[in-house]
Order: sequence, then structure tokens, then C-alpha cells
Amino acid sequence: MTKKELTKEKIQQAAFKCVARYGFEKTTLDDIAKEVGLNKASLYYYYKNKEEIFLEITTTSTRQFLETLQAGTLAATGGIVAQIRYFLLERAVYYVRMVEQTRISEETLRQVEHLFWEQMKDVQAQEQAFLDNLCQVAISNGALKPFDTARMALNLIALSESIKKNAKEKYPDEKSTEIISQEIAANIDFMLALIFEGLKQGRL
Repeated sequence: MTKKELTKEKIQQAAFKCVARYGFEKTTLDDIAKEVGLNKASLYYYYKNKEEIFLEITTTSTRQFLETLQAGTLAATGGIVAQIRYFLLERAVYYVRMVEQTRISEETLRQVEHLFWEQMKDVQAQEQAFLDNLCQVAISNGALKPFDTARMALNLIALSESIKKNAKEKYPDEKSTEIISQEIAANIDFMLALIFEGLKQGRL
């Protein structure tokens, strides 16, 4: 690891501590600089603003999470539906908890979310490829009848995003992720039941 990479890692760790302590909105570059032991001017050599630090932290942690999520999904028992349920639910709850941990407001999230997803396009492509492959394996094993697995993967991600968004909107003032997670789980179960019942009957 180069000196620059090591310093950036220290800045990210300092930023995470500050965000956990003060929340995203109240954290300043001065706070981060003080925590890491640099002056504010030095931070600008590595990052333009706190949003850029935040984006790098979240994208790095999300890439690491995806590796763990894929391993957990493959280890899940109960067949293809149980595996997809595990993947979608754990993925959705992870993103909800990320927002909770940073204590970022919905208004600020909307302002930076497009930047986050711009950086995360390759992660989303990996997610879709993983679900696509999962379905293809199930078809080859005779667990599912043949269907357009790529389209299925794309829509599973899109539907789970909508389910997550709707759950958060249903409980806008809920501080704990438990209630939101239960709402997400119930709607993912409902969605998967409809989809895979349709597959069994050859409707998809």
C-alpha cells in the first residue's frame, strides 16, 4: 500500500468515526482533519469534500458486503427461492442500515444518491449477474423450468429496490430497522410467491 493509499484509508476511518459520532450533516472537514491528525488544507489533496469521502467509504464497504452476501446466499438452505429471498432481504436491510448508521437525512440522501449509484453501477451489474447465474443453475438442476434469467435478475433487483423504498416511506419516523426489515421481508415473500408460482404454472 502506498503512502497516499494509507493516508486515504486513515481519512476514511476518521470520517466514519466522525459520522458515527455527529451524523453526516453535522460532520465537517475540520472534524475529520482533527480526528486524523491533518489540517483541513491537507484533506483537499485527497478529497474535494466530505461527500466524496462518504461515497468512497460506502462503495468500498458495499463491495466487501457483496462478497459476503454472495457466499451467504450460496450457503442458504431451502432451494432457489430461499436463496433469492436471502439475497434480496439481506441486500435491502444492508442499505437501510447504512443510512441509519450515517444518520443521513432523506433530503441529503436524495442529493448524493445519484453519485453513489453512478459509482455502484458495476456492483449492481455483479448483483444481477449473480442472480442470473443462480437461476441458470436452478434450471440446469431441474428445480425451475427455463425462462429469461437475465430479465428475471434485472427485475428482481428493481422490485426489491421499490420494496425497500416503500417500506421506508411507510415508516418515515421509524428509528429502528427492525420494523422496516419486517415490512421488507413480508413484501419480498409476497413478490417471490407470485413470481415462482407463475413459473411453476408456466406463466412466465
